[in-house]
Formats: sequence, C-alpha cells, structure tokens
Amino acid sequence: MIEIDGSLGEGGGQVLRTSLSLSCITGKPFRIVNIRTSRPKPGLRRQHLVSVLAAARIARAQVIGDTPGSTELIFSPGKVTPGEYVFAIDTAGATPLVLQTLIPPLLFSGGQSSLTVSGGTHVPFSPSWHYLAEVFAPALALLGGSIETAIDSYGFYPKGGGKVRCRVTPTDRLAPLHAEQRGRLLRVTGYSAVGNLPRSIAERQRRAAVECLGSLREYGAPLEIEIREISAIGQGTFLFLKGEYEHAVSGFTALGSRGKSAEIVGEEAAGEFLRHHETGMPVDPHLADQLVPYLALAGGTSVFATSRITGHLETNLRTACCFLDIATDLRGERNGPGTVVIMPAVVRQ
Repeated sequence: MIEIDGSLGEGGGQVLRTSLSLSCITGKPFRIVNIRTSRPKPGLRRQHLVSVLAAARIARAQVIGDTPGSTELIFSPGKVTPGEYVFAIDTAGATPLVLQTLIPPLLFSGGQSSLTVSGGTHVPFSPSWHYLAEVFAPALALLGGSIETAIDSYGFYPKGGGKVRCRVTPTDRLAPLHAEQRGRLLRVTGYSAVGNLPRSIAERQRRAAVECLGSLREYGAPLEIEIREISAIGQGTFLFLKGEYEHAVSGFTALGSRGKSAEIVGEEAAGEFLRHHETGMPVDPHLADQLVPYLALAGGTSVFATSRITGHLETNLRTACCFLDIATDLRGERNGPGTVVIMPAVVRQ
C-alpha cells in the first residue's frame, strides 16, 4: 500500500487525480490522507468524487472513504477494462479534470474506449475544454497517444450542464519528449465566446486581446480570434488563445464572471500568452504538469523547458515517483522558467 500525503506540493486535487491514474496503470493500491486540507472547503468535493468513482469503475477498484468531505481515501485497483463510459458531475465541476484522470489508464488498457462526461467545460481552476482539445491532445499525439475530442454543449459556473466526449485509442508504448527549443512564432488563433449573453461582449473581449497582443506584429505572425455564440444552459464567456510555433503549441484561457469587464477577460488571456512568449520557452506551464504522468511511462529520457515552474508541476513529479521507478531533475525556481528531466529506470540501468 503506497502512502500519499495529500498536502504535498500545491495541496489540491492534482495529487489525488495523478495517484488514481498511476494506481490504475501500475495496479498498486494507495492510501491518501490530508486530501485538500489547506483549501477553504477541505476534503473531496463533487468533481473529485466523480474522478474517484470513474477510476474505480474502469479499474473495478475497491474504495474506502469515497464520501463528500472525506480527507482520507484507500484505492485498490483491479484490471482496467476498456469500453464505453458515461459520467455526470451534476455540478459545474470540470469535465477536463475527470478526463485527465481517466485518459492515462485507458490509453494502456488494450482496447478502444469512449468517454462522455457532463459538467463544466470552461470553469475556474481547471484547463478549459479548448485547451484539452487544441493543446493537450496534439502534444499527446507527439508522444504516440491518440485521443479524439468533441463538445456537444458548454458548461459554465455555477450551472454546469456541458457535455463532452473523448475517444481513447490504446497504445503499448509512449515516446519521450525532447522540447528545449520552440522555433519562431507561426500564428496566434483563438475564440472569443459568449453563452446566452450579447455578442458585443465577445467582440469587446477580442478587441482588448488584439490590442494587448500588438507587440507580436513584429514577428509577422497572423492573429485570428473568432467570435462564437455558443450553446449553454447558463450564462458565461471565455477567451481562448493558441500560439503555434515551429516546434511547440501553447494555450491560455480567461473566463468572464459577474462584475468582470469584457476588457479584463481579453487582457488576462493576452497577458498570460505574452508572459509565456517572452521567456522563449516551448512548453507552457499548464502542459508541463499535464505531461508528467505520460513522460514517466515513456520509453526513454524526456527533457523539456517550460516558461514557468508551478506547484502543479512539482506535485505531479513527486507523485509519479511514488508509483514509478523514475529519476527526475527540476532545474529552476518556482514561478520562473525551468527545465525538467524525467528518466525511467530502464534508461538508467
């Protein structure tokens, strides 16, 4: 039984989700304590419980402690079974985070799987659906992992109600990542979207982002942000930006909320993009932590440079070491640029 301290690293739900994924893949049971004890509402919330129950379902696991507010959990997996699965969060909990838990074990399950998850698609403290589909999925494909994504409806905080689908094609081997150079900027694309709100809000978001990104003109890269009026149960807005370089792709999302101007939404997304761009690093801070479980399972040493070392990155590296015989080296300071090395045991021998 692997013992995990849930307060390790950033102390949120990331350590739980990564532990669930790697437990299903390795077959190793684990006990996690202090789940989200540093958060205003400690313990398991609805979206965390759905990740636990979903992982338990695909791996036929025995679980103790899977109740709302629980700060301790024991998870003992069986064999992961590919298939068609449907999961409902029933709140605005993040659908991308549930998928983040399930994709790794299903990738190594030996058969094709289909996932349908309902809940939030563009909500705080989570990668947006567009980030998952347009940045994470292509990056995973470079490693040899294939997923197909689709969105049927959008879900914002607090009503949720979004519906997404993901098809996972199995693989028996992932390639390592070597990403220390990104090359020149080719283009910047994105979406400024509103759900059940005036189109003018999306236009203002786009205008603010374009003005903020004016310094990119010197690179000669086209900038195209599409206006979208989307289907959603509740009201919401977002602006998503994707930067395509010769050897890398990055993405950033800003969300609207009550009392927050459209101009602030546009400036937030553009500001994050510029801070990443100015470092010259290929891997954005969100992708850096999301790739760790896959690189820990790859068939060789991975080396990549990221524009910002985050608590989520440190958490995933430490959690991966609990389940897998890997060596890691993180060069750089928290919140600054850095380089990550992940070396599996088979390479070190």
